[in-house]
Amino acid sequence: MATDSKQKMLNVDEIIKTTAQETKVGRPADDVFNMLKVELSMPNIWKCREGNTLFIVHKSPHAGYGYFRALNADTAQNYVENSKLFIDAAYKVGFDVLVTQFQDPTILNVFKIISRNPVREGMGFASQKTNSDGYQVTVQLGPPRGAKS
Repeated sequence: MATDSKQKMLNVDEIIKTTAQETKVGRPADDVFNMLKVELSMPNIWKCREGNTLFIVHKSPHAGYGYFRALNADTAQNYVENSKLFIDAAYKVGFDVLVTQFQDPTILNVFKIISRNPVREGMGFASQKTNSDGYQVTVQLGPPRGAKS
């Protein structure tokens, strides 16, 4: 159940628990909660919290690239705003390109809404369907900064 972060800020465990309960992955919510807690303790990740949304970025071996997921327990409108703040913060800490995968087609709307009024010049996204009927989105967070290949 979404909790408006403008009314009440959840703690990190509450965000994880909400996400675990609402994620449809065919596993008990307690298992999902425990797996997410383990993921949050992994090395080589960057975490960013905006409102009642927690973003987890797994850093790629290639500078400026990462793979992310959002654990959202906020309202839809706040989720869009939280995502904008996350994109800005991720770019500021050195990410140029982030990739995410998800099953829910409504999440594509978040990227479409943000692309109408991008966080910065040079920002954009591309989406593809995956073989498992999900989606993969690649987000260019801003102008590339010339990472060496």
